[in-house]
Amino acid sequence: MFRRKEEVYSIKEFMNRGSKLCTCANLTDKEKKVFRETGVLVPLAVAPLLKAKAALAATTAVTVTANNAELYDKMLHAFDPLITLIQALSYPVAMIVVLGGAIMIMINQKEKGFSLMQGAGLGYVLVQMAPMVLNILVEAMKAL
Repeated sequence: MFRRKEEVYSIKEFMNRGSKLCTCANLTDKEKKVFRETGVLVPLAVAPLLKAKAALAATTAVTVTANNAELYDKMLHAFDPLITLIQALSYPVAMIVVLGGAIMIMINQKEKGFSLMQGAGLGYVLVQMAPMVLNILVEAMKAL
């Protein structure tokens, strides 16, 4: 029968056992620093990224300042598809509510029918005006 070998550790020994496992002399100073801070050996797949990170940092400083205007434009127009979708859906939804209001009027519930129709009309107008309001807010923020 197969018996497992059991070892007993104190909490301190258990937590520090990872530092005994890594006795690699070929680690760079940066890798050793990461190892000391985390207490975990960085996997070999991640180790090249640590070295490439310094090279990337020098190039990103230049490109970030050049791309600020492009990033601002992308952020400004990020929600355009969603706004277009909501605007496109507002007409059919408003028509269904208006027809529901007309049916309410036909079954002699005039107050509820007119209330539904009024709400549908106001909602449709507000949804169609939403991009204009957002553009006004954006222009106001540009002035600041």
